[in-house]
Amino acid sequence: MHLLTNKPSHDLELFLTVACAIWFNRNRVIHDDMCSSPSQVWQMAENLIEDFNVAASSEFCSPRPSHLHSWSLPPPGVFKINVDGFASELEESSSIGVIIRDCKGHTVAAYCKPLQSHFSAELVEVFAVEQGILLARELQLSQVMLESDALSVINAINDSTFGTYYGHIIQDISHAQSSFDFCSFKHLNRSFNSATHELAQFARRNGYVNLWKGVTPPFLVPFVQTYLLH
Repeated sequence: MHLLTNKPSHDLELFLTVACAIWFNRNRVIHDDMCSSPSQVWQMAENLIEDFNVAASSEFCSPRPSHLHSWSLPPPGVFKINVDGFASELEESSSIGVIIRDCKGHTVAAYCKPLQSHFSAELVEVFAVEQGILLARELQLSQVMLESDALSVINAINDSTFGTYYGHIIQDISHAQSSFDFCSFKHLNRSFNSATHELAQFARRNGYVNLWKGVTPPFLVPFVQTYLLH
């Protein structure tokens, strides 16, 4: 009885969530003739756990736990790039969002793009990082910090992991990194990456590439105005 009153360990939580994701994938194979790759199943399980933990901490804990990496203004002279990717297996669609802000929180550029095909969640996140770096280079920014809520992608870039199926894109990102005077990659908790999530959703809904320079898209104002300095 004592065991039943304890909170399940992370390993047990992960095991049960992966089992559910595998069962969901099995049903899709049988009923829809569709099948996700092992990495997609794993990513689905990780996303479910993170979404649950964020929701639980938001509802029952105030303030938020200190270990969460919240969004913050970059140092003077440095521009912060936030990126996010969206992949829907139900709609078989993918899209990305990018926003670049300066040290006062003002929007330098915002960008969103629907992808031409459906890709795995992890690969879409890699595409988002690539587009964020390319946009910063196009704007001739010399010092940048990039944040993504895809921890595995951030780790792959920081560890120069080129052996994955998207390793060639990681290599291109690492090569582009050398063109900046300063360029870092950091993980950001998903709950603090809402602006780019909204951009990716906007691209999914309207189906067009959109680029805003020096202005915040009207639908994005509520998600960025909190950090503006007056």
